[in-house]
Amino acid sequence: MPARDDLTRRTGRLLLAALLAVAGVVASFRPCMAEELTAQQRDFFETKIRPVLVKHCYECHSAESEAVKGGLLVDHAQGLMDGGDSGTALVPGKPDESLLLEAMRYESYEMPPDQRLPDHILEDFETWIAMGAPDPRTEPTGGVARQTIDIEQGRQFWAFQPPQRHDVPEVANEAWPLTWIDRFILARLEAEGLQPAEDASRERLLRRLSYDLTGLPPTPAELEAFVHDDSPEAIANVIDRLLERPQFGEYWGRHWLDVARYADSNGSDFNATFHNAWRYRDYVIRSFNSDKPFNEFVREQIAGDLLPWESDAQRSDQIVATGFLMLGPKMLSERDKAKLRMDVVDEQIDSVGRAFLGLTLGCARCHDHKFDPIPTRDYYSLAGIFRSTATLDGEIQKYVSNWTRQPLPMEPEHEQALAEFKKQKDALQAQVKEAKDALKLAEAKAAETSARRLGVLVDDAAAVKTGDWKPSTYSPNFIGKGYVHDAKQDKGEKEIRFEATLPEAGEYEVRFAFPGSSGRDSSVPVRVEHADGVAELTVDQSKTAPIERMFLSLGRYRFEAGEKGAVIVSNAGTTDYVVADAAHFLPVAALEELAKDGEAATEAQQALADATKAVKDLEAELKELEKMAPPPAPRALAVREHEEIGDCEICIRGDHHNPGPVAPRGFLQVALFDEPPQFPESQSGRRELADWVADDRNPLTARVIVNRVWKHLIGEGIVRSVDNFGELGDRPSHPELLDRLAIEFMERGWSIKWLVRQIALSRVYQQDSTHRDDAWNRDPDNRLLWRAHRRRVTAESLRDSMLAIAGKLDAAPGGPPVDNLGTLVTQNRADDKGYEQGQSVSRTIYLPIIRNELPALLTAFDFADPDFVTGSRSTTTVPAQALLMLNSPFVRDRAAETAERILSGEAADGYQRIDTAYRLVLSRSAQPHEIERALAFVERDFSTAGDAAATESEAWTQFVQALFATTEFRMLD
Repeated sequence: MPARDDLTRRTGRLLLAALLAVAGVVASFRPCMAEELTAQQRDFFETKIRPVLVKHCYECHSAESEAVKGGLLVDHAQGLMDGGDSGTALVPGKPDESLLLEAMRYESYEMPPDQRLPDHILEDFETWIAMGAPDPRTEPTGGVARQTIDIEQGRQFWAFQPPQRHDVPEVANEAWPLTWIDRFILARLEAEGLQPAEDASRERLLRRLSYDLTGLPPTPAELEAFVHDDSPEAIANVIDRLLERPQFGEYWGRHWLDVARYADSNGSDFNATFHNAWRYRDYVIRSFNSDKPFNEFVREQIAGDLLPWESDAQRSDQIVATGFLMLGPKMLSERDKAKLRMDVVDEQIDSVGRAFLGLTLGCARCHDHKFDPIPTRDYYSLAGIFRSTATLDGEIQKYVSNWTRQPLPMEPEHEQALAEFKKQKDALQAQVKEAKDALKLAEAKAAETSARRLGVLVDDAAAVKTGDWKPSTYSPNFIGKGYVHDAKQDKGEKEIRFEATLPEAGEYEVRFAFPGSSGRDSSVPVRVEHADGVAELTVDQSKTAPIERMFLSLGRYRFEAGEKGAVIVSNAGTTDYVVADAAHFLPVAALEELAKDGEAATEAQQALADATKAVKDLEAELKELEKMAPPPAPRALAVREHEEIGDCEICIRGDHHNPGPVAPRGFLQVALFDEPPQFPESQSGRRELADWVADDRNPLTARVIVNRVWKHLIGEGIVRSVDNFGELGDRPSHPELLDRLAIEFMERGWSIKWLVRQIALSRVYQQDSTHRDDAWNRDPDNRLLWRAHRRRVTAESLRDSMLAIAGKLDAAPGGPPVDNLGTLVTQNRADDKGYEQGQSVSRTIYLPIIRNELPALLTAFDFADPDFVTGSRSTTTVPAQALLMLNSPFVRDRAAETAERILSGEAADGYQRIDTAYRLVLSRSAQPHEIERALAFVERDFSTAGDAAATESEAWTQFVQALFATTEFRMLD
């Protein structure tokens, strides 16, 4: 009982803490002001909220309105909070209490008054208000409006100045720096009266290096070797080995996939499957592993399809690379296709700007950028380039746009095999079609022959018709020369009467022939006139008739000899097509005799049997042929040049229905380092754009990627806002170091591996993360790097590490992750759940990333939202994370496998097993007091009876799971 009581107390404390945390969040709901916004919140507002307000609300509710209606201003955050004559318009965190959303829903007021906005826009506003209504607009439009943007003045901003080769500074403590990087850091520390931290222990350093370079923990053997390697080259040797491992590209490729907003599905309104997105993923991994020059990496992603090539492999990579422009979510079912096209262009401009240049270019779609020297004209100069690029191609289904897929080079042998296979398949399919046509004729002939020689058959040609019935042979399986239908017209005015004079008195089975299928009515009124009266029935013609695929029994009825019987079909009360083919009156006695003795095979029936066998044999042959099919021709999620090349009109306030003057295609004026480009009339200009972005003279590109790499290794970027180098972004903490790194990086061929190695070899990287009060008081954010940042490992590394520690990680590269899914991801939900990949033991980078359906382990630990460019993930600490580590079946299974690995290993006793567990999970030796506590835990009797071995295994499983749940396992010190 003590263990249970302790568990109860701990659970109670955890629940209390969670409740207090939630209460604090609820109590603190208030609008997020500009300085508090995260990058994703700002993106959401700028792409989903501001354009709607500008287009539909500013005319009547902004500082620039001729008369502000209702006293409500919506052109700045405080205006929405203050509200108008009807009260506060916005209650952050509470969509259902916000008058703004109520009016947009037409629940009280009706805004905008001319037309209710589409549901997806209302959902965006509901999401925005629920997240706290983050709004960067601190002043009304009139207060921040600028008549013009001064480009020359804008060029004075630090990010638009070319990087300078600053001299390496002198330092007082000459013994501390290991590299020139350290001198820049130490000079700032000394200027502020601070000293750097001690070096990290060998165990901590190896764990840090292993996770930072490969995303995986070191093995106990690697740990042992490094701790005892006293050579001066020990650290450099470890770095070099890690850089050459294929896991380097997998881990660093995942960093780039965050920026590229990679996903295997579209998300948004139509969550279509991106079956070929994995090729881009693998291209990124190959690029990092091969240390492809980053400027070439940039060019390929913007304009790979327009670059020269020397081999099929290079050409394939170039085409696949343009998937970068394809990966963003798209509102595929947007009816206004011109709007959809411009929305896609906007997403591409914004993604290129943030990913490569660190600029929020999308903010200039509706108006000149409010903060950076980017006029709307520049935005539409870029828009002309991307509007001349084909991203969408036809429709998946009505109103749902499709995306482009480009063929990739093939080996000649593969191409020949596909051609030969197609030839064989086409020939066999033609034979199958011919056999099926023959089968249809045989079925009809057999049914007609059988019907005519048994009882009385009345075809539609002999029936009495009221109203205009249309003849047809469209559907197969009919009696005679065809059938008739009512054309879905003149409902209630058409009848067809199948009348027969019966030769003998007795009971007859009455059958009605019709070609049933979808689109036909499901409640067709039918009457049977017989000797005892009239029977009224309804017939479902939306389904195939059950007897010989043509007839439906209407029941058995008595008829007199020489008297007339009839089947009457009407279109009264129907809404879909009504069809009629024949009526059949069969003597019941004859039917029973046939059932008893068996009917003699007729020529027609034998022909039917032969035709049926021929179809089955050919279909089986086709199925066997398809089993031997060569791999399909490879295709990539990639762009191409559009058939319509040209400049783009400036859309006034971002509205494509309100075009203004044409903006000639071009680049950002503020970052031009040469004459404005001239574009070939037959090309989009992407090739020239790619060259401009990747040019050594571009002041932004090298700085941005160097800053990204620094952030991933150090924990914070030199510019903390890694995706925003503009006015609203952070200023660099060490601008001279950033410039020098950018220049050295370019001079060394834009080599990512060189840059990673240089930073990892620095002493600033190798510092310990121990807190010091004196330094913290001077620099609480550690911007000067007086110690190493304590960082959490990524969500992927948590999962991959548990698999690796358990000895279950499959190191093989993954393939297509969503081949088991159809066009639409959610089509498979009821039966498949395959998109979850719950049983996979591959690295997380190879799992499918399904928008709106991310795995719980990834979302709990702040996986990047694939809808946005994400250079820096959020790091949250919430109760759900601890609960997941304690309750997840995945974590539990990995703990059990690790426990089995420990128990079956070479450790001779409990002490060694505990130490092995610590080395596997935490990459360090266990301390004596930790061993004592752990032994006390695993040696307790966890069962009152049962198998002792099972009890031991359970105890060690719980112990390993407890280690997985520790903060130390999740953090890099």
